[in-house]
Formats: sequence, C-alpha cells, structure tokens
Amino acid sequence: MRSSSTLATASFVVAGFFVTVVPCQSADLVWEVENPFRFFKRSTSFAMYEKAYDAVRGDPAKPLPEKIIWRTERRLNDPDCKDRSSPTACAETAGPRYETSRQGWASQTVDFNCFDRNARPRRYMTSCDRQYSWGTAREDYVLPDAHTVEIRLAPQRLAEVASGECTFSWQPRRGSGGETKKQACKDKFVIKRLPYSTDRTVSGGNVAVRLPDGREFSEQVIVEDLFIVAFGDSFASGEGNPDKPVVFSAAREMVYDPTNTDQRDRTASAPASPSYGVASARDGTDPKSLPKRRMEDEEKELIYRPNTREFQQAFDKRGAQWLSADCHRSQYGYPFRVGLQLALEDRHRAVTLVSLACSGSDVVEGLFDERDAREKYSEPGGAKVVSQFDQLSDLICRNGPAGRTSSVSYTLPVYSHGSTAIGQKTFTKKWCPPNARKRSVDLALLSIGGNDLGFSSLVMYAMTENASDLAPIAGWIGHQIRFSPDVSRAYLGVLDHRMKAVKAALADGFGIDASRVIQNAYEPIQYDETGGPCGLQPTLGLDVHPKFAFDRNRVADVSKFAEQMDIRLACIADGRRPGCPTGLATGKGTGFRFVMDHVPEFSKRGLCARDPKRAFIDQKLMGMPRLSRITDEFEPYSPAYALTYGAHWRLVRNPNDAFLAANLHREGISMFDILQPAYAALYSGAFHPSAEGHAIVADHVVKHVRDVLAKRRVAQN
Repeated sequence: MRSSSTLATASFVVAGFFVTVVPCQSADLVWEVENPFRFFKRSTSFAMYEKAYDAVRGDPAKPLPEKIIWRTERRLNDPDCKDRSSPTACAETAGPRYETSRQGWASQTVDFNCFDRNARPRRYMTSCDRQYSWGTAREDYVLPDAHTVEIRLAPQRLAEVASGECTFSWQPRRGSGGETKKQACKDKFVIKRLPYSTDRTVSGGNVAVRLPDGREFSEQVIVEDLFIVAFGDSFASGEGNPDKPVVFSAAREMVYDPTNTDQRDRTASAPASPSYGVASARDGTDPKSLPKRRMEDEEKELIYRPNTREFQQAFDKRGAQWLSADCHRSQYGYPFRVGLQLALEDRHRAVTLVSLACSGSDVVEGLFDERDAREKYSEPGGAKVVSQFDQLSDLICRNGPAGRTSSVSYTLPVYSHGSTAIGQKTFTKKWCPPNARKRSVDLALLSIGGNDLGFSSLVMYAMTENASDLAPIAGWIGHQIRFSPDVSRAYLGVLDHRMKAVKAALADGFGIDASRVIQNAYEPIQYDETGGPCGLQPTLGLDVHPKFAFDRNRVADVSKFAEQMDIRLACIADGRRPGCPTGLATGKGTGFRFVMDHVPEFSKRGLCARDPKRAFIDQKLMGMPRLSRITDEFEPYSPAYALTYGAHWRLVRNPNDAFLAANLHREGISMFDILQPAYAALYSGAFHPSAEGHAIVADHVVKHVRDVLAKRRVAQN
C-alpha cells in the first residue's frame, strides 16, 4: 500500500506549471482514506483502479509522470494478449483475462456505484450503501457524515518496533466517541467512521499511538471531501464509450433487409441490392449484412426467428450497458477520470462526484429544461431526462424537491434547429435557498455550446450529399438532421446570451462562483494524420452505411466554423481576449476558466486518422467487418475480436467504431429496417472522443483543477 504523509500534499503554480511537492517523510504516522472515490460502492472497485495507477505512477517520491491518466487508462484497458497489432492477432495470442479485458475496466464497476440506473428517471442515490474493509455503511451521497481512514506507523518508526504491539487510539475533535485498541504495530489501525463536517474547524479527529517502549506520537487527521459537479453534453458524458460494450458473434450476421427477415438472419446467396452498395465493400460481401450481437440463441445452438418477440428480447438483453442509458453517460467520460485522479494523488482526500452530462444537451434542452432520452424511452418514465439543474437542485436540497422555494426567471434565445428564426422564452427555476442546501459545490466542470449550434447537423452536412435518404431519422429525432454552417452562425450570434444565463443560474441555484467553473473547448474531430480535413479517402471509417462519405470541401467548411465556435466560447468566457467582438451579453466574460490546451492533442488524431507508422494496416482495420461470400469468413477481422477499448491512433469514434461499440437500434421499428445501421452508427456515439481521448482531455483538465483548488485553499487560509 502506498504511504501518505500526515501533511497534505502542497501545491504551487510556478511559471505557469503545476508543481507537486513531495510530502515530508519525517512523519511518525501515515494515513489515507479508504475507498475515497465515493461514487464507487466497493473498496475493490477503487483498489482495481489504484493498482493500475500505482503501476504507472512509479516512485511516489518523484513528480507525477506526464499524461498519468492516459497511462492509467492504457494499463487498465490494454487487452490481455501478447500481440496487439490487430484484433485477430490479439485473439490468437490471448491470455487468461482476454475476454474480461476486452470489455474495459468500467464494465466491472457499472453495477456497483451510487447511481441508480434502474430507477425511472435514473438518478444518483440520496443515500448509498458503501462497502469498506470492516463492513457496510449507509451514507448520504452528497454530504457524508464520516469517512473510513487507515492509520499506520511511518516506515522509520515501524522499523524501530519490529514485531511488538502498539496501542492506537482516536478521539473526535467534537463530541464523544473514539476507540482504543492494542494491536501489532505492523498492522493498520482502521477508524471506521471518522467524523466529517464542511466546517473544517470541527471535522476529523485526533489520533495517538503508544509504542512498546512507551514513546507516544499523535496527529490530527482531517479529511478533505471535494464535491465536484459536471454539467453538459456528449463531450462530457462519455458518448460512444459504453461502460460495457456489445459483444458480437463470430459466425452470424444480420441482414438489414425487411423483405426477407421473416426467413433468415443471414444468407449466403442473396445478391447485394444495386441501390444499396458500399463503395469500400470488399468483393464477395453483402453490404446489407453487418455484424450481429452474440445472443443466447447462438449459445444454445438455436436460431430465433427475426422480428419475433423472442428475437427482440434476446437482442435487447445483449445491448451495450451504460451508467445512464438515457444520456449515454459512462464512467469513461472525462469528469469521472478527473475525480478519480484527484482521489488517487492525495489520499487525505475523498471525492464526491455528480456528473449530470447528457448526450444531446444544449443550454435550453438539457441544462434549464428536460430533453428526450437517448434510448429506452418507450419504458414507463423513461421518455424524458430531467433538466440537469433540476437534478442537482433535488439532490443538494435537504428537503428534496419540497425545499426548493426560491424562484428566479431567466429569458433565453430559443429556435428550432434548421431554422434561423430566433425567439425568446422565459424559464422560471425553483432553487434551494443557500441555508437549505446540504453543502457548497467545490468545483464545476462544464462542456456546453456545441449542440446549441447544431453539432450533429453539421457533421451530417460534412458526410452526406443530402439528407433525403436519411429523412426518416430526422423524424425520429424531431429536428432537421442536416444543415450548413450558415445556419449555425445565426445560433452562434446568440450563444453569449445563453451562456450569460448559465452563469447566473449556477450562482443563483448553487452558489457556484465563476472562478470555480472549468469549461472545455471542443476537441477537433475532423483531422487525419497529416492535420488535414478528412475526405481524401471519402469512406474511411464510414462504410457501415452506403450514404456516408466525407466531402473534403464541406469538412473544411465545418472545420472553419468549429474554430470560430471555440474562439467565440473563449471570448464568452473572457471578453478581454484579443480579437473578441464588442457587445457580447457576457461583457468582460463569464469568468469561467476556458481550457483549450488539450486541443492540439487531437489535431492529427481525428476520426479518419491512421497510425503514421502503419497507415495501410490501420486503414484496412478501419473497415466494417463483413462476412465474405467467398471465404465464409469475416473480413478484415471477426467482429467477435473487436477491441473497443484497445489503443488506437485515432482518438475519436468514427461511425464504424460506434456501430461496434454500442450498436444502438431504433425502438419501435423492425430491427432489420434498412436505416438501422445508419441510426446505430450515428446515435451510438460517432464523432466523439474515445475512452483514450477522454483520458487525454482529463490529463489537461486536472492541471487546471489543481490550480483552482490550490488558489481556493490559499484564499481559505
């Protein structure tokens, strides 16, 4: 176990760089919080992550290695095989943990956390049963009344007492209680419930130990519990990275053709439809045929008839698992990685994280108002996602919704996506008064603005000639599926008004000062390995559907607008930046810390980027696996060997990746509808950072988080 100093790690900002000062090693006692990432119910969940972190951390006396979160990600999610050069090579050299490792680390914790993903609506638990080495404690999730702490003799003191017995004791700083215990000096002393209070002057306790020779040492032990909240959209939710991805069949396929689904789920003889060709499809493959989930009928050596309830139930049962399916929120989202890192690097700290980020969210539909659920919307109570502001209000208010008695109104620009007509709408929010809140928010992470400008419609503009062939999808999602940057520029003109309302709501509803808000710039997704826009190979990573193909000119057009968007977001945060327009509604700026230093990491690693060291092989492996009618084998590899969380040069999910990761199908229509592959590719998380990408984003964000926390600590002292 890694030892921790009795002194919290000191942090300083020097010449723009964050420096971690190694704790003093002369302490007599060392201590750390057990299971400090309070989102996890089980100590074993944190221990799994901590083991990987320690392995890449190395000597704790030395500074943290660069990209520590990314290194931990790779340690956790590299598949267990000797040869990772391709999915096939990995399968052929598989180790004992091959199948488990391919599912990713989050698959092991998705069912053991303080979020109720089976509730409707889905929500964070008000109280959560958390497991420790000594047993289980029911804790208020937002505001714990105690933490479990482990105390040990420092190594130099332990060397002096060898195998003797020591007497450990502790007393709370306020009130009665405590414990005295005689035990082997080498064993850890566990304080099961060290009192916690947001008032640091009364929080914690005093610990003492008497050595066999009569010497005594004492220390004051106070846990820092950080309350972090994440708001925003799919670039924070983890879209495209389900906690447990879909596993595919090695032998069966799905043929997306409603005319024959009453007969089969695969065919070896049906010719490809002339009107449904895939430009990059290999010879001898049916472009309508795509990988099929591994279902229970195959495992029982049966074939369920397509379009039957039996098939539908078996298909749904093997769908991707999300922390919150309505929002496609997963533990791979960068807010979770930031929270985990903060808990790992200072073991005198606990972290309480509430990530509300939800795919498809914008300021209006997402933060202020409810929005449509991403999936499972046909279930009772599953159609809508409660607004993120309302979710947090209910969670932090001591009396729940009934305690929200303070009303404030906000007027925001509103519009229908695809139309440049802009109106206004007033939203009246009921907040929890400051004296009725359980606690203050220490830090807010924010990713918002892209959907306000029509992000998904711009993507479709870049990769389709027109939307007529995909028109039904527009009806399913309720707004125009494709429009040019000219439309988005109209929305960009009022984004400052929306962001002004966000700043006001964070202050009014939760007391969050702008200096404690860290907002991300959007990662560029559109670049190949040379830094140029995707499109030199129009169907690279897109051959899941025949109507997908990059137009390089349109990609470049969208790329220019994306740069304008990030510049405007930066000006909205800080209007004093050179070149910012005058007259923004946010004036001198929201005061949010706008983070852009992660952007260069993606400049040559977008959704079409090939590994420069093995471009041809990487290009081949980007193809959608299809069953060859000539060899009766999947090419270029079996989808059963897909490495969803293996390392890739590209840091962004392309449509092929998304289809193989989440495989979302539209509810309420035939599973074999010809548009299901397009829907599955688009709404399974294409055009979003991979888990590896989120880890890289988190590495940059956490540097700013440390700085904000260090300045806050100085101000408090």
